[in-house]
Amino acid sequence: MAIYSAGRRRTMIILLLTSILLITLDLRGNAVFNAARSGFAYALRPFEIAGDVVTRPVERVWAGITEVDDLERENARLQRIVDQQRGDQIAGRNAQIENRRLRALLDLESLAAFDRVTGEIIGSSPSNFDQRVEIDVGSLDGIRVGMPVVNEAGLVGKITQANPETSVVMLITDTLYNVPVKVVAEVFPTTTTEPPVTVPSGLPVDDVTTTTSTTTTTVPPTTVPDDAEGTGDAETGGEEDAPEAASTTTTSTTSTTSTTTTTLPEPISETRETGLLNGQGGDLLPRVRFIADSPQFGRIEVGDQVLTAGGSLSLAPPNIPIGTVANVIQRPGTAGLELEIELNVDLGRLSFLSVILYQPPTELR
Repeated sequence: MAIYSAGRRRTMIILLLTSILLITLDLRGNAVFNAARSGFAYALRPFEIAGDVVTRPVERVWAGITEVDDLERENARLQRIVDQQRGDQIAGRNAQIENRRLRALLDLESLAAFDRVTGEIIGSSPSNFDQRVEIDVGSLDGIRVGMPVVNEAGLVGKITQANPETSVVMLITDTLYNVPVKVVAEVFPTTTTEPPVTVPSGLPVDDVTTTTSTTTTTVPPTTVPDDAEGTGDAETGGEEDAPEAASTTTTSTTSTTSTTTTTLPEPISETRETGLLNGQGGDLLPRVRFIADSPQFGRIEVGDQVLTAGGSLSLAPPNIPIGTVANVIQRPGTAGLELEIELNVDLGRLSFLSVILYQPPTELR
């Protein structure tokens, strides 16, 4: 006996062919089907919204139950980062205060000692063809040609044109820009440890303990004979009382306390080399030339900090952050090293710039 009758088989074949026809028409695109689909979607939209309203709280409760551990771990990790940044911020402020005090005592130049004028960029942004921007402050605000321009991240460029109310800034990536710089790195000072003093047994002196023994001496009673005339006491038999037993006790206690304190040396900033930074154009990293490969100053490594060197011939005061060493290029012969510098500032997102009112002594004469 057949499982399906002829009528049922015929119905299934018709439904299958109809499905294939509808799928084909839908793939090819049909206005009637598109309208029908839109009508059904519009009619069922309220039910879909009602279903979302009912199921959304359940989904949120389930997500809260299953993801609470991950959220707690993420919250703890972020809290540790915040605490560390807060501590670094406090330590940084303290270091700045100490630095200003020491520089004031030693009469050294500091960035905090110079006034600044802040202006906003106007006009066009820098491009691959023009590495200059214009700001809305000028000579009436005390700005002069050659003054360095910075933002929160570090050195941006210098003033090349000072109008009464506007100024033109040459960016650090311009091919005509150059400034003396220094390469510094944080290093840990080396400490020499002298070997401990030892005794012939090989043990350190502090580990040797002196042991003192206790000695007790007892003297037995002594019998004294009668004198020569025989006038001894008959009742006592001529014996005298013996001296009391003599006992000598010596006790000595030696206590040795050894305390070892280990202090980790703090990192210090060490100047490796100085050179001249030159811009290379829009998308190219600036380079530092005239760097001597001198082992006595330490090897320059990727990640070392680059700051302005200052000096009487430099248009920028010392210690303005510029960037980090991105690549160390070995040049043949005696040409020395060449460094590619990753800038701290994002020149594509400049908005407000500060002009440091600084002029080297040679410009003030």
